[in-house]
Amino acid sequence: MNKRLCVVMLLVLVLALGSQVALAQDGDEEELVCDAFPSAATDVRTSYYMGEGIGYFASGQLTAARDSFSCIIQQVDPGYVPAYMSRAAIYTERRSFELALEDYNRALELRSGYPPAYNNRGIVYAAQGEYELALADFNEAITRDSGFVIGYINRAVIYAIQGEYGLAIADLDQALAVSGLPGVVEDLTDPDRPDDAEPPVYNADHARAYAILGIVYSMQAQDNYENYLLLTGSQADRRIQSAAGALESRFSFDLRLDDGTWLFTAAFSIVEG
Repeated sequence: MNKRLCVVMLLVLVLALGSQVALAQDGDEEELVCDAFPSAATDVRTSYYMGEGIGYFASGQLTAARDSFSCIIQQVDPGYVPAYMSRAAIYTERRSFELALEDYNRALELRSGYPPAYNNRGIVYAAQGEYELALADFNEAITRDSGFVIGYINRAVIYAIQGEYGLAIADLDQALAVSGLPGVVEDLTDPDRPDDAEPPVYNADHARAYAILGIVYSMQAQDNYENYLLLTGSQADRRIQSAAGALESRFSFDLRLDDGTWLFTAAFSIVEG
């Protein structure tokens, strides 16, 4: 695999992790005051703190969001899996990877075989450069749920990083087949589609498979160009040299357009079920 492209891809994968500066040291939380609705039922208090934490998270207040989820874990319902999943997502965002792993491990202890927990833990391993561990978790998520689309997408990213383009493409094709998106595209591009037709229902997150498929094909093309240049040396056709350079420049530029891009997709667990 082309080394420069690999470096660019890895930067894109982890760039979002460095976009937030921790406001307090994770793991050293002060004693929390969780006094909202103290006499209410557990499910009422859990719902309140989950909603509060999600709101804080959406507004970028990561410390406050972490504390809301910690209130559930420490004082309301220590067996509530979505609280661990949500707090782990915050730890991941703040690069507190070991704490994130602890929460995902705890989620799996409480709900054995839970695909989203395997998926998200795999993302943490990937962010640490532990690609074989990440691959094992994505494999497990897919084994537990053969319709787990984002598991295929994330595994494809690992395969692409490892230069296994054929495996990556196969996973992305499977993700699209399971998602049903090719049918949606066909419907939306049908020239006979009525103007007042109901919009199709689909998961927009799954559309990422198309984007990553394009990236993988670009990486594969760049490697093929470089093999040609290696074998032909100074005798290489200048037009092909120019095309190879343009592809690499365009590929690198496109991946840097959005500093918040993260090719891996997390599965958020907000409610039980």
